[in-house]
Amino acid sequence: MSSLDGSILTMGECFNRCDVSYGLAFEAMGVSKAMRRYFESGKVKYTDWSNGVISWRLKAASMGIPFIPVRSMLGTDTEKYSAGVEIECPFTKKKLLAAPALYPDVAIIHVHAADIYGNAHIRGILVSDVDIARATKKLIITTEELVPEEYFKNNGEHTTIPYYLVDAVVHIPFGGYPGCVPYKYFMDVEHLLKILEIEKNDEQYKEYIENNIFKVKDFYDFLNLNGGFKRINELIKKEELLGVEEGYE
Repeated sequence: MSSLDGSILTMGECFNRCDVSYGLAFEAMGVSKAMRRYFESGKVKYTDWSNGVISWRLKAASMGIPFIPVRSMLGTDTEKYSAGVEIECPFTKKKLLAAPALYPDVAIIHVHAADIYGNAHIRGILVSDVDIARATKKLIITTEELVPEEYFKNNGEHTTIPYYLVDAVVHIPFGGYPGCVPYKYFMDVEHLLKILEIEKNDEQYKEYIENNIFKVKDFYDFLNLNGGFKRINELIKKEELLGVEEGYE
C-alpha cells in the first residue's frame, strides 16, 4: 500500500487497474465516495462487468474453458467498458457476448467452519464461492470456527469447499466484521454508514485509515476500537431476531 501523504483515495491508491463489478456500493447504504473519486480521477484502468457476468467468468475458469457465452450486457454501457467480445452463435446465429475466463491470483473466502486441512463449510445460499475456489491460483480460507476433521468425515454434505483446493487456513472468529456472516451475526450498519460519511472528507478518511488499519496490530485490535465483543454480541442478537439460529449442531 502506498504512502498516506496527500489525499487518501481508496485506501492509499493501492491498485491502478481492475476487473470490477458493483465495486463502489455498500448495498442499500450508498456509494463509496472515496472509491468514486479514485475511479473518476482517471488513475484506474478498469473493465466493467455485471454481477452475473463476472460470476460466469469465474464459472468458465472453474470449468477450464477460455470463455463463456452470455446474453447479459449486450447493447449496454457496461458492455462498452468490458473486455467482452461479441460473437455469433454457431447454432442459432444470434449475437452473444464472449466473456473471458477469470483466474484470480489469490482469493480469500470467509466461511462458517473449516478443519486444519482446509475442508470448509458455508451455510446458506452460495453465490460464486465454489467457482472462485476452483478458479483461483491460491486460496486462503478464513473461518469462524475451526472444527475437528470428523465434522466433515462423518457428514460429507458439510464439505462446500474441499481441502485440495485450499492453500492456507486462518482461524479468525468474527472475521466478517463489519460485514455480516449469515446465521452468525448481522452487519454493523452504523459502522458502515460512519465510513461512508467519513469518506466525504479526505482528511477524516485518512485519519480513519491510519487509526483502524495502519496503527492496529491485528484484527482484534481493530475490533476493540469499534465496540469489541460487546458490539459483536449485539450483532449476534440482531441476527437471532431475524429468526435464524446460531452455531452448529
